[in-house]
Order: sequence, then C-alpha cells, then structure tokens
Amino acid sequence: MRRPGLLKIATLLLAFSAGTGIIAAVPVTNETAHAVMMQPRKAKKAQKKQDKKEQEKKKAVKDGSKETRKRSFEIQSADVQARMKQNQKDTAARDKAKKKSNKARTKQGAKKYK
Repeated sequence: MRRPGLLKIATLLLAFSAGTGIIAAVPVTNETAHAVMMQPRKAKKAQKKQDKKEQEKKKAVKDGSKETRKRSFEIQSADVQARMKQNQKDTAARDKAKKKSNKARTKQGAKKYK
C-alpha cells in the first residue's frame, strides 16, 4: 500500500530543510506576519544558560546594593537615621500621591496603577 501524498510531503520537507538545517514555521491565518525561525536545540540551551547567568548577576548586584544601603544606614548616628527614615516615608507618600493623581487623570494611568 503506497502513499504518494506522504512521499511528496517528506520530499518537500527534506528539500526545504536541507539548506539551513532550520525549518521555518509560517502562520497560516495572518499574511502580514513574519516567518518564525526555529532554533536548534543547542542554541536554545545556550540561550537559556546565558539568560540564567544574567539573572544571577542581576540578583547578585541587587543583593549587594541592598547590603550596601543597609550598612550605610547602620553606620549613621541616631539623628541621621531618624531623618533618613522620615525622608523615605515622605518619598513613599509623594510617590503614592503622584500615582493616585495619574490614575485619576489618565486612562493609561488607570490601567498601569490598578
């Protein structure tokens, strides 16, 4: 029992994928969409590994800056610490008021600050 349609499909796939080793997936419903290139497995793994390293680096920087802020707060005198705390509270209140006014004023702000 021969299947000529299956043979044609296999031949077409082999012909189109032989040049690059990459098969392009084109969406059927949207004519204006660009072709999406599928990456080889090794390339995907390498990209994931690189993204993971970048995330770890960002986390280390964030943790380091948090420790630096904490230490710079601890070495201050009691008066300066109280002033720093009050400044943080004032800043938080000012930001909250700004968000509230933006939310009331604009449609985009209402979406952004739900």
